Amino acid sequence: MTDPISMPKLPVNWSEALGASPDRLQQRLLNSKNGTPEGSVSDTELVDTCHQMESLFINHLFKEMRASIDRSGFITGGRAEEIYTSMMDAEMAAKLSERGGIGLADMLLHQLRQPHPDDTDEDSGLP
Repeated sequence: MTDPISMPKLPVNWSEALGASPDRLQQRLLNSKNGTPEGSVSDTELVDTCHQMESLFINHLFKEMRASIDRSGFITGGRAEEIYTSMMDAEMAAKLSERGGIGLADMLLHQLRQPHPDDTDEDSGLP
Protein backbone atom coordinates (compact mmCIF):
# COMPACT_ATOMS: atom_id res chain seq x y z
CA MET A 1 0.00 0.00 0.00
CA THR A 2 3.02 2.26 -0.26
CA ASP A 3 3.20 2.33 -4.06
CA PRO A 4 2.27 5.65 -5.74
CA ILE A 5 -0.93 4.28 -7.26
CA SER A 6 -2.48 3.20 -3.96
CA MET A 7 -1.72 6.50 -2.22
CA PRO A 8 -4.00 9.28 -3.53
CA LYS A 9 -2.41 12.68 -4.02
CA LEU A 10 -3.55 15.54 -1.82
CA PRO A 11 -4.56 18.76 -3.56
CA VAL A 12 -1.79 20.72 -1.84
CA ASN A 13 1.76 20.21 -0.59
CA TRP A 14 1.73 21.74 2.90
CA SER A 15 5.48 21.53 3.40
CA GLU A 16 5.85 24.03 0.53
CA ALA A 17 2.75 26.08 1.34
CA LEU A 18 3.45 26.79 5.00
CA GLY A 19 7.20 26.47 5.23
CA ALA A 20 7.72 25.24 8.79
CA SER A 21 4.49 25.96 10.66
CA PRO A 22 1.44 28.24 10.81
CA ASP A 23 3.27 30.35 13.42
CA ARG A 24 6.04 30.93 10.92
CA LEU A 25 3.51 31.98 8.28
CA GLN A 26 1.93 34.43 10.73
CA GLN A 27 5.37 35.80 11.64
CA ARG A 28 6.17 36.26 7.95
CA LEU A 29 2.88 38.12 7.54
CA LEU A 30 3.70 40.43 10.48
CA ASN A 31 7.16 41.07 9.03
CA SER A 32 5.58 42.07 5.72
CA LYS A 33 3.22 44.47 7.52
CA ASN A 34 6.14 46.02 9.39
CA GLY A 35 8.07 46.54 6.14
CA THR A 36 10.62 43.78 6.68
CA PRO A 37 11.38 42.44 3.19
CA GLU A 38 13.21 39.29 4.29
CA GLY A 39 10.90 36.31 4.69
CA SER A 40 7.78 38.33 3.95
CA VAL A 41 4.72 36.75 2.39
CA SER A 42 2.41 38.61 0.05
CA ASP A 43 -1.30 38.90 0.65
CA THR A 44 -2.04 36.83 -2.45
CA GLU A 45 0.17 34.01 -1.16
CA LEU A 46 -1.67 34.07 2.15
CA VAL A 47 -5.05 33.99 0.42
CA ASP A 48 -3.92 31.11 -1.81
CA THR A 49 -2.62 29.16 1.18
CA CYS A 50 -5.88 29.64 3.06
CA HIS A 51 -7.86 28.46 0.05
CA GLN A 52 -5.59 25.41 -0.23
CA MET A 53 -6.21 24.60 3.42
CA GLU A 54 -9.95 24.90 2.88
CA SER A 55 -9.65 22.67 -0.19
CA LEU A 56 -7.80 20.05 1.84
CA PHE A 57 -10.48 20.14 4.54
CA ILE A 58 -13.32 19.85 2.00
CA ASN A 59 -11.51 16.96 0.30
CA HIS A 60 -11.31 15.17 3.65
CA LEU A 61 -15.04 15.77 4.19
CA PHE A 62 -15.83 14.26 0.78
CA LYS A 63 -13.65 11.25 1.55
CA GLU A 64 -15.38 10.61 4.87
CA MET A 65 -18.83 11.06 3.33
CA ARG A 66 -18.02 8.48 0.64
CA ALA A 67 -16.76 6.07 3.30
CA SER A 68 -20.11 6.27 5.09
CA ILE A 69 -22.05 4.91 2.08
CA ASP A 70 -22.89 1.20 2.27
CA ARG A 71 -21.96 -0.63 -0.92
CA SER A 72 -23.77 -3.78 -1.96
CA GLY A 73 -20.86 -5.14 -3.99
CA PHE A 74 -23.18 -6.12 -6.85
CA ILE A 75 -21.66 -3.61 -9.28
CA THR A 76 -18.25 -2.28 -8.41
CA GLY A 77 -15.57 -0.45 -10.34
CA GLY A 78 -12.78 -1.84 -8.20
CA ARG A 79 -9.58 0.08 -7.63
CA ALA A 80 -10.12 2.21 -10.74
CA GLU A 81 -13.35 3.58 -9.30
CA GLU A 82 -11.60 4.43 -6.03
CA ILE A 83 -8.85 6.31 -7.86
CA TYR A 84 -11.35 8.15 -10.05
CA THR A 85 -13.57 9.21 -7.14
CA SER A 86 -10.59 10.38 -5.05
CA MET A 87 -9.32 12.48 -7.97
CA MET A 88 -12.82 13.82 -8.63
CA ASP A 89 -13.27 14.72 -4.95
CA ALA A 90 -9.91 16.55 -4.90
CA GLU A 91 -10.86 18.55 -7.98
CA MET A 92 -14.36 19.34 -6.69
CA ALA A 93 -12.87 20.47 -3.37
CA ALA A 94 -10.41 22.78 -5.16
CA LYS A 95 -13.15 24.30 -7.33
CA LEU A 96 -15.49 24.71 -4.37
CA SER A 97 -12.78 26.47 -2.38
CA GLU A 98 -11.99 28.81 -5.29
CA ARG A 99 -15.65 29.83 -5.54
CA GLY A 100 -16.15 30.80 -1.92
CA GLY A 101 -16.13 27.41 -0.24
CA ILE A 102 -17.60 26.95 3.20
CA GLY A 103 -16.04 30.00 4.83
CA LEU A 104 -13.00 28.31 6.34
CA ALA A 105 -10.53 30.28 4.19
CA ASP A 106 -12.08 33.56 5.34
CA MET A 107 -11.83 32.53 8.99
CA LEU A 108 -8.18 31.50 8.52
CA LEU A 109 -7.38 34.82 6.83
CA HIS A 110 -9.03 36.73 9.66
CA GLN A 111 -7.09 34.74 12.26
CA LEU A 112 -3.71 35.01 10.51
CA ARG A 113 -4.04 38.75 9.90
CA GLN A 114 -4.48 39.48 13.61
CA PRO A 115 -1.29 40.26 15.51
CA HIS A 116 -0.06 37.58 17.85
CA PRO A 117 -0.67 38.50 21.54
CA ASP A 118 2.97 37.83 22.45
CA ASP A 119 4.14 40.31 19.80
CA THR A 120 1.89 43.19 20.89
CA ASP A 121 1.97 43.19 24.69
CA GLU A 122 4.80 41.42 26.50
CA ASP A 123 3.77 42.59 29.98
CA SER A 124 0.13 41.55 29.86
CA GLY A 125 0.62 38.80 32.43
CA LEU A 126 -1.13 36.17 30.29
CA PRO A 127 0.38 32.67 30.18
